[in-house]
Amino acid sequence: MNNNLRQNLIRCFIAVELPQSIKEELSSYILRLKQINRNIKWVNPHSIHVTLKFFGEIEPYEVEKVGGELQNCKGIVNPFALKITGSGAFPNERRPRVFWLGLQQDERRSLFRLHEWIDEQLEPLGFEKEKRRFSPHLTLGRVKHPDDFSNVFEYLKEHPFEPATLTVEEIVFMRSELKPTGAEYTPIQKFSL
Repeated sequence: MNNNLRQNLIRCFIAVELPQSIKEELSSYILRLKQINRNIKWVNPHSIHVTLKFFGEIEPYEVEKVGGELQNCKGIVNPFALKITGSGAFPNERRPRVFWLGLQQDERRSLFRLHEWIDEQLEPLGFEKEKRRFSPHLTLGRVKHPDDFSNVFEYLKEHPFEPATLTVEEIVFMRSELKPTGAEYTPIQKFSL
């Protein structure tokens, strides 16, 4: 692709942001994990979020269309609670690529319903539905080099992240800019539920 055309593309995703208090708890937790293993690129705790849909790089007119569709999210689900609890690794503990914290939904499965609604609304605009099963989580770190990660799994089991609950009242259409220091996220638009 021509570099000039590429510069116009916007890398973006739809997410649920975390409250500052939880980001600070995650910051302390990740700091302890960093001391255990350096072959994991631990994420910046202040950029941790729940991804609902990742687009990659799309055209500015597509960003506008997505924003237009998301205006209709009000009332699809009522504000709901998510509990951060449990941990693990994708694809599995034998060959971890991503370390994560789990999310427990409310009994109405509001996060799943919201994710499905987003997929259905955006499919007619040319954005394919996610083929993998939606597995909501918070990414803690990504594996840089193969290693023995038993110490990390041991720490996660012996010192679990203290369960925390957040109330989801809005979704955020977010821009992601890749910089040498890591991805930087800025809201394009926020939509109340």
